[in-house]
Order: sequence, then structure tokens, then C-alpha cells
Amino acid sequence: MILYNWWIKLGYSKWKEGKNFSYFLYRLWLWFGVKTRYIKRYNIERDESLVRAKESLQMAFTPQLKKMLKDKLKED
Repeated sequence: MILYNWWIKLGYSKWKEGKNFSYFLYRLWLWFGVKTRYIKRYNIERDESLVRAKESLQMAFTPQLKKMLKDKLKED
């Protein structure tokens, strides 16, 4: 009941524009994430992880690819 009252205070009725309780939970999660800066930290960590993964893959496969290209050039 308390969550539903928050829902009404935020200006959303239960059936407004097809939104339901799951939408409210999403909005609550989003609000909490913005207030605690969790979403910003998540995005920063995700970007850093992607960069590290890309660098690791490049380091792992670059020698193999160079060798394959060398072998291919020698054949031609």
C-alpha cells in the first residue's frame, strides 16, 4: 500500500497510459539509481571493463593474426 501511495504521489495512476506496477518498480529502481549514483558508477565500470576486454583480446590474437598473415603472404 505504501508503494502504491508513492505511485500516486509521483503522478501515476495504476492504469495511466497502460503503465502498471512493474513500471512503478522500474521507475523506483531508476530513481534510486540516480540518487545513489549507482547507474553512473555502473556505466563507468562497464565502459572500463569493455576497454580492458578489448585490449586483452587484441593482445591475445594480434600475434596469431600477424603470423597467419605472414604465412598467407609467403604462400602467395
